[in-house]
Amino acid sequence: MMSPEERFADYIDTFNNRNYEKLITFYSPDIKLMNGTGRELIGRDAIVDCYTKVNERASRKIAICACVSDGQTLAAELKSTFTAMQDAPDFPSGPMAKGDQLYINSFVFYDIADGLYVKIRAAIFERRWMRAEDRPE
Repeated sequence: MMSPEERFADYIDTFNNRNYEKLITFYSPDIKLMNGTGRELIGRDAIVDCYTKVNERASRKIAICACVSDGQTLAAELKSTFTAMQDAPDFPSGPMAKGDQLYINSFVFYDIADGLYVKIRAAIFERRWMRAEDRPE
């Protein structure tokens, strides 16, 4: 049996690989997620729908900086990189042009019941844009 930290690493790997069929197996059916922009998503289908749309326009990779769990709650520091694959003027975190990158450092709490995530709360610690036009070629 995996520890909560090992399971979380598997979850992040699943998220990074956009394996939505497996991703929903980490969530309770009525999960509540409050993302770093303050948007609340209720239900695993809402979460998958949201990130499917995000990933149509931007590639997102998440790295785990640290995580710790007591079995009921998991706390993690995450670094995410979004790279715009196309212009996305209505991107949730702000307008993006093709090639723009957004780096986010966040702290996230995951409430766990029966091995499933039932509530997720994220807060952004650092947000940094790297515009394609400003990057060296």
